[in-house]
Amino acid sequence: MENKEEVRLPKAVYYQCMWIVKDIDRLQRLDAVKNHGRMESEYIIYEDENCQSFRDEVLSHAEWELLCIKNALAIVPEEYRIETIEGIVSGSFPRGVAHENTWKKWRRIFIGELAKNLNLI
Repeated sequence: MENKEEVRLPKAVYYQCMWIVKDIDRLQRLDAVKNHGRMESEYIIYEDENCQSFRDEVLSHAEWELLCIKNALAIVPEEYRIETIEGIVSGSFPRGVAHENTWKKWRRIFIGELAKNLNLI
């Protein structure tokens, strides 16, 4: 059941959370680099022929954002978790599993919790 004290997020906070979730693939790659140990003072990632080096702070921040997403996702029922993330990344609501209103509800709750975890509200 929804919390009656739920506050409507400012648009900027809502969109910031949405873009962090849309960036989940890159965050996961950065987290994987961080967790594979260091061989030199910098990490090098090759992506689309672009070579970029990332400082520890960037890698740690990606790890923290992923943890915030994971913790926010924990309040969503398990059967809706993957589709909630995929729906945000793709910009659509999954069809056939649940009604569109169900997806909107869990997306709103997830984004609100993510905003709290990211210390944006």
